[in-house]
Amino acid sequence: MKFTNILVPFDKSDHALHALTLAKGLAEEDPAIKLHVVSVVFVSDIPPALGLDANPYESAPPLVIQPDLYKKLVEAALDREENDMKQAIGGLLDGLPNDVDIVAANAPSPVDGINDFAKEHGCDLIVMGSRGLGVLRGMLGSVSYGVLRSAEIPVLVAKKDEDGK
Repeated sequence: MKFTNILVPFDKSDHALHALTLAKGLAEEDPAIKLHVVSVVFVSDIPPALGLDANPYESAPPLVIQPDLYKKLVEAALDREENDMKQAIGGLLDGLPNDVDIVAANAPSPVDGINDFAKEHGCDLIVMGSRGLGVLRGMLGSVSYGVLRSAEIPVLVAKKDEDGK
């Protein structure tokens, strides 16, 4: 099976960079392969993401805020996240002839955001990192475990070894 539309969830961690490096290696095999690098911004994280000194659980819920203001807050948080992602990625994708989409998406949870983005954009593979925490989930982090269990497409979990490889 040949993958042509790859989603890389990206939280700016070393594990996410490792996954992006692996996805880049897959994409280099064919310039027609598209990469989607996506960060999910949680709805409840929007006030802190804007740099506001507020606890999202103590701040006004979206239903109380004027819709136009809330939309601007969400857009500002997503723009800031995209800029932060580009900084974290640095020159890793420079020179790659493939189409690369770097996006921040708003979702109620990272698992839902990743799966929804994959469906909406016709992705056929998810390549994601794992923090490797906890025995309950084996060697997977909670988000990678959730995506692995719920995704309708193949998921490649790129776990770094103890030496960071």
